Amino acid sequence: MNITIINGTPEKGWHEYEQRLIKAVEKLSAEHSVSLFTVRDMDINYCRGCFGCWTKTPGLCFFRDGMDEILGEFPYTDFLIFVSPLKTGFITSETKKIMGRMLPTVLPYIKLFDGECHHPKRYDNDPVLGLLIYDDNPDERAVEITFSILDRYSLNFRGRRTFKKLVKPETIQEVLENEISNY
Repeated sequence: MNITIINGTPEKGWHEYEQRLIKAVEKLSAEHSVSLFTVRDMDINYCRGCFGCWTKTPGLCFFRDGMDEILGEFPYTDFLIFVSPLKTGFITSETKKIMGRMLPTVLPYIKLFDGECHHPKRYDNDPVLGLLIYDDNPDERAVEITFSILDRYSLNFRGRRTFKKLVKPETIQEVLENEISNY
């Protein structure tokens, strides 16, 4: 199984969470192909909304940056998991940046899916989309809003299944293992 994990932690102040995430990735790598991308360590631009990924270079972003590596993994990904702390009540800008730059993975056309207008998928894969958020003192409303946005995101990117969890450092590995075993 191919697993892509996007670590949207903006700074190293969340050390315990990242240590546990890295240990979980190491353990999962024994049985699966796992790619971990730590966005803060990559040169990735924000989407500029030019739609060149649809019109000029289909499936590729105008920017030639670190996102090329993530987009190159996507057609083979069975699990796409975003990991982010809550900052000011939402996922980090690093995490949101990657979500916005996933636009090349869908086609520019609009079709009806379950009575709503959405873009068809560019690739044949049907990844499970996941979001693990962490916060030492989470606001329940912020968590609810963040999770509902992932549901909408999943609709747009035609995710087969979505999982979203609020995790603590000691539960990251267990949550990942449980979700992957439910595949």
